[in-house]
Amino acid sequence: LKWQGIRGLRYNEDGISAVEFALIAPLLIVLYLGAIEVSLLMEVDRKVTQTCASLGDLTARLSTVTDTDMAEMFAAAKIMMQPYDANATGMRITSIVDKGDGRPKVAWSDAHAMTAYVPGTNMTLPAGIMPSPGSIIVSEVEYSYDSNIGYMFSTSKLVTDKFYLRPRRVTEIARVSTAKDGENPFGPTS
Repeated sequence: LKWQGIRGLRYNEDGISAVEFALIAPLLIVLYLGAIEVSLLMEVDRKVTQTCASLGDLTARLSTVTDTDMAEMFAAAKIMMQPYDANATGMRITSIVDKGDGRPKVAWSDAHAMTAYVPGTNMTLPAGIMPSPGSIIVSEVEYSYDSNIGYMFSTSKLVTDKFYLRPRRVTEIARVSTAKDGENPFGPTS
């Protein structure tokens, strides 16, 4: 090609595709990585929802919950959360009872990597969930999702879910614990 000065640049189309690609490539890469990130986050959300529903369902089937039952339910929930770090997954199972006065209170609460509610604490629940008198089981799971694509999306997102279930066999599920006050009935926390 002959160099035709500044006016010749206007008509020179060599390399225009490379320039267009260089302008569009960063946007396409961000869209691609963003789609992957959203699908991974959706997978974590599904795991949290399944684990939460299973914890509540397993508890609602019992008439009495022992320390062994609770340890087994938390162990099963850890397996359900795999391949994600189950030890970092917060789980809480709570029995809430209304004695007919319209004031639901915590009867008992157990937790893994979360704080259990104090028995006797008043609870605010969504309308229509709690029979009066009656009881419900509330299962909660939370997982802090950190991006695998850390240099692009460095924020973490707390994925949570909560299920309300009525006991199936009894009006109120009893909690039987052999642990002494202040002692963790599930052994050392890992």
